[in-house]
Amino acid sequence: MTVQLTAVEVVSDALFACSYLWSHGRPYTRSDLDKAIHQHKDTTTRYGKLVAKLTQLHGMTYEELCDAGYLGSDAGQVNELRREALKEVIGEEELKAWLTDAQRIQRVFPSTEIQSRRTRLPLSRGSEGYDARQDFVIKHFLPAQSLCSIYGPSGSYKSFLAVSWACHIATGQFWAGKKVAQGAVLYVVGEGGVGVPRRIRAWEQVNGLQADNLYLVNRPVFPVRSSEVNEVLLAARQVEAECGLPVLLVVIDTLARCFGGNDENDARDMGAFIEGCDTIKQKTGATVLVVHHSGKDEAKGARGSSSFRAALDAEFNVKREGEGKALILSCTKMKDAEEPDRKAYDLRTAELYTDEDGEAICSLVVHDVPREAKEVEPELANVSRLTENHQALWQAVRSRTASGESCTISVIKDDLRATLGADKVRKSFPRWLDKLESEKIIRVDGENLYPTTVD
Repeated sequence: MTVQLTAVEVVSDALFACSYLWSHGRPYTRSDLDKAIHQHKDTTTRYGKLVAKLTQLHGMTYEELCDAGYLGSDAGQVNELRREALKEVIGEEELKAWLTDAQRIQRVFPSTEIQSRRTRLPLSRGSEGYDARQDFVIKHFLPAQSLCSIYGPSGSYKSFLAVSWACHIATGQFWAGKKVAQGAVLYVVGEGGVGVPRRIRAWEQVNGLQADNLYLVNRPVFPVRSSEVNEVLLAARQVEAECGLPVLLVVIDTLARCFGGNDENDARDMGAFIEGCDTIKQKTGATVLVVHHSGKDEAKGARGSSSFRAALDAEFNVKREGEGKALILSCTKMKDAEEPDRKAYDLRTAELYTDEDGEAICSLVVHDVPREAKEVEPELANVSRLTENHQALWQAVRSRTASGESCTISVIKDDLRATLGADKVRKSFPRWLDKLESEKIIRVDGENLYPTTVD
């Protein structure tokens, strides 16, 4: 019997070196290529074919390499295309084995940069950096280069707050007495319309400043799509070139309108949204502020997957203070600093212009002077169109009955005259009482008044 022996082809160090360097976007030398040609002369073998491929690639001009994608600014894409060229000859598994053969890499490149190359991961020891200064876009409110959110129900003035923050950053003006870093702002107007431009104009009018460094993106942007993220990055570079300031804030108003038709409750869809926001944050160096809605149960926080809140550096809840023109701002998360105190902020009306029908067109502006919030009693929380007068009436009735004192209409009127004024009580008391009685907050029994929670 004749046994036929088949020679096993072994890759030479010269061919390995050329392949490794090419796969990592680096040039290989003509000397190594000539050695590989000499050691793999048979062009019908796999390694002989690989040498022929590398010889062809080595002969390409700079322009040809760029046109083929083998040179470019995106290193990851360049290396992927380069490796595809080699996989066509020796296959994916063998190339992967070569590129992960640590012993051979150390032997072929004993004293080069490849062996001594250090990780690009940010490493530090122990408590190093404990005293690093925390940079803020708005001190104590919006950390720099972070992902933040303000959320609340419809009509809670959350977009007015976002516009206020954007205008203060664009002009470098203090907000609520806190320092502000001046920079350009990109505001994505996801819900369209003239509301945001009018709010900006109202802010300019009240503050006597022009927010020229605030740029509006007048359509929704979808961070779940890489093409949309790239458009935001292009817009940021254009804005920086035009105004000469870095983009420090990107506002996405609202999450719902910029979610691209995906499911807010799906962790994977929300993960894609977060990833897009993180890319914008990392590549622009800006803080990304997402305006979001609260869920059906406001006590449970913002709507959608909990993964969104987990990814945030700062989160704020915004709600109206009663039925008046004021908002209450509460910090519900501040990752690396103390949470600012819960405060209320009034909104002022600014008249912008008169339309062709003679009607005044107005908008509201957040007056960034904090004050203590006027809490609404739990019993009154669900009462619509609630005023301070209704609250005063309720508190007077509750106080009298809780202490076991007489609580009649005439007695309560006397109490309210002392605080609200006789004329106001005379004119409006019946309406206040009817309102609370119809809402089943107060029970009227002849001349006597009772809270409905008291028998």
